[in-house]
Amino acid sequence: MKAGTLYGAAIAALALPAGGWWFLHSIFAQVFVERISEWRYGPWFVVGTALVLMCIEWRCLGVLYHLVVARGNLENLRARLVNPVRIARRRKRRFRLATSTIALLVAFCIAEAMFRLFNIRPSPPPQSAAVDYFAVDNTLNAWGLREPWDSPPEDDRRLRIVFLGDSIVYGDGVEREEAFCFLIEGMLSPLRPEGVRTINMGYWGTAPAWQLDKFLALRDLIRPDVVVHVVYPNDLDIYMHQRLDEIYRIRDDALWVGEVSYVLRYAERTIRYWAAWKRTIDYFRGGRTSEERRRAWANFRKDVRACKLAVEERGATYALVMFPWLVRLDGYDLGDVHETMGEFASELGAPYLDLLEVFAGMDAEALRVSLANEHPNAMGHRMAAERIARFLRDEVLPLVDR
Repeated sequence: MKAGTLYGAAIAALALPAGGWWFLHSIFAQVFVERISEWRYGPWFVVGTALVLMCIEWRCLGVLYHLVVARGNLENLRARLVNPVRIARRRKRRFRLATSTIALLVAFCIAEAMFRLFNIRPSPPPQSAAVDYFAVDNTLNAWGLREPWDSPPEDDRRLRIVFLGDSIVYGDGVEREEAFCFLIEGMLSPLRPEGVRTINMGYWGTAPAWQLDKFLALRDLIRPDVVVHVVYPNDLDIYMHQRLDEIYRIRDDALWVGEVSYVLRYAERTIRYWAAWKRTIDYFRGGRTSEERRRAWANFRKDVRACKLAVEERGATYALVMFPWLVRLDGYDLGDVHETMGEFASELGAPYLDLLEVFAGMDAEALRVSLANEHPNAMGHRMAAERIARFLRDEVLPLVDR
């Protein structure tokens, strides 16, 4: 009996995946796939037909399974199929399966009725972040900078602080005068006899390598005394725009099941948002695997070191600032990224500020431009400006004065 049981289990382990493969490659499935586009029936008819075809295939597989277990002996096969005890067991299993299926269908119908009665739907997607972009003035000067001048005046002797970074520095979704780069100028100018001039070199969707090229192109024009390099978690991802497209496709696509059922629509949106969230966390950590993350960090370190070298070649002072992701600040998911960034800044030997200390535990939505736009709003920029100004005053400007 033991040998027979093991034999049957081994056959089942092989038969079940083989059965699924068989259905996908069978004549039923091929005809079904070829003809489905020609049918004029609704989606429920298509699903029902597929289930019937699967049942026929599984019925054939069941007979084949019993034949294999009977080791090809027709007498043994007949005994298995017509044995009263086995028939009773099969009927009992079928009864349980039928009652379970009916119970699930009844529960689904009740849930569907409740969802329709109370109009329970997934939250509508937030408006596009493009709305926030067009709501403010994004005029750029001749050098592609968000500054009102085309060239710094030659007689301007103020201390020049350049802010290098992406759309966080640029101030996406807020007016130029509300961005922390501009605010810091007003905070630090009274503290210096010569005054302070800040220069915004932020631009959307850029990583340190692009920012370095932009800085090298404008270094002799701007002649900075201090360069504050503001980095963001997504600077780690090598394939930034490709990964974002994947995340948006997972989040925003929809299956036809949502058109016929409120319950299935809600379930689909929940699953999609969960999958997109997991992909987003991987995106901010530099990749889905340890190897991808290792390469991302190596690439990031190389580019940031090159930025620091380019700044210090002309006698300017380099400082590094980390801006956090303004999502779930009360249970922040990227603490490991900030920890690794702090270790790297220590190795780099540059003054370093992590702005997570400013925003940790706060309501992220109150600090963002909108639900669809994770960039800081005017309040977020002001909070960042106050802390960065203090950091520059206490840790960076003393290095300039030495």
